[in-house]
Amino acid sequence: MQQVTDDYLIFALACLVMALLMLRLLFRERITLQGSMSYMAFLAVLGMMAIFPYQTTILARRLGFTLMSNFLFCTAIAALALLHLRSLVTISKIQLRSVTLTQELAILQEKLDRLERDRVRSVA
Repeated sequence: MQQVTDDYLIFALACLVMALLMLRLLFRERITLQGSMSYMAFLAVLGMMAIFPYQTTILARRLGFTLMSNFLFCTAIAALALLHLRSLVTISKIQLRSVTLTQELAILQEKLDRLERDRVRSVA
């Protein structure tokens, strides 16, 4: 049992280092809290899988995986797919907001131009 835990200790440490880097970026305001929560949750899940390999092996076998490494890779790929989907949703929202802001800016510019023309006409 100790050998199995030692085999995945490096993986757990890698998850911890990545989590610490995420926290550093978060505290320096390089990333937003909302954007990093999903990533931190997935790091926590993968880290727990590395810390508790016996329970993870039991879960992997019940899900039909013969090798624990395949289960870890499958879980990581699923997490990356979900993070990518979340990024696509965020990018779509930002794009829609950008279009709206551009339209509002054009409307305000038109109003400003009209006010300027009316002021020039009233002075003349």
